[in-house]
Amino acid sequence: MTEEVKKLIEKAEHALEVAKDLLRDGYPSDAASKVYYSMYYAAQALLKSEDIDVTKHSAVESALGYYFAKAGRIDPKYHRMLIDARKIREIADYDIQEEIIEPVASIKIEEGKTFLAAIKDRLGL
Repeated sequence: MTEEVKKLIEKAEHALEVAKDLLRDGYPSDAASKVYYSMYYAAQALLKSEDIDVTKHSAVESALGYYFAKAGRIDPKYHRMLIDARKIREIADYDIQEEIIEPVASIKIEEGKTFLAAIKDRLGL
């Protein structure tokens, strides 16, 4: 495993911890956004572990779907989790009409934990 992959997993773990802190402190929108970044970094780590070098958010999402979910190398539900988390992040970060509430953020944190655990398992961590 490369140093870059390790660093991305560390960033994913850190982002998930920050999300938990943000939710505890009463910032569910920010927490939901940070969960997405945890998933994004974890997905990037998995892709980079196989020399698939993409950084654009849509490219990471597409590559995870193509190389792993459609190929049967990870359960497609993880690809769906990443897609859904990105949509929630876009609402949290850009939508001034809609707010992410605590129950949604809590669900996203649980999904983030599951997603990160699956990626780490796939990487042998």
